[in-house]
Amino acid sequence: MAKEVVTQGMPELATEIQLIPFDELSTGQAAGIRNGARNAVVLQAARELRLAPTKLLVRDIDPLTDLDYSYASWHEQTGATADVYETMSTGTMADMRYVGIYGVQDDSESINVSKIKINVGGSDKAIWFLENLYSVNGGPRIGFSPSVVIIPQRKTYTISRYVLVASSPAPIVLKGFVVEAYGRLLSP
Repeated sequence: MAKEVVTQGMPELATEIQLIPFDELSTGQAAGIRNGARNAVVLQAARELRLAPTKLLVRDIDPLTDLDYSYASWHEQTGATADVYETMSTGTMADMRYVGIYGVQDDSESINVSKIKINVGGSDKAIWFLENLYSVNGGPRIGFSPSVVIIPQRKTYTISRYVLVASSPAPIVLKGFVVEAYGRLLSP
């Protein structure tokens, strides 16, 4: 008889994921990942808010408004220490707001960050490796995850990056969506 493993009450382990480089996806595959992520966030928000999907607004993530990011743009510097995770964003998701993150775009000129870690509700949900996005041909370094990470309303979250080069540019754009009820007042 097989031994039963009890996991109830134990924290969920983070999934370490190699992102799929955008260059390796056909237009249809990239759209499928993006649309699948959008649909997953809309369905969860509709179910939990008890609203029809047609009553929900879907928009791109605004780093300052939606994730309490340091700046209104995604551009910032890494901290003074290398070879550590440092926080990009941390907080509690607003009431009636859901965020789904399905990918990343690194606009830096050199490899300054090697991983992105997303923690939701005290549990690491994903660790995304960025190294395979760095191409010798240059151009945008964009990667898609095969699964979306959803930050539900009123849940704590922390998004961190693993810094390779201290005090260097780290323009890391998180690709994803915000889903909210129509009529919610957005601050300018």
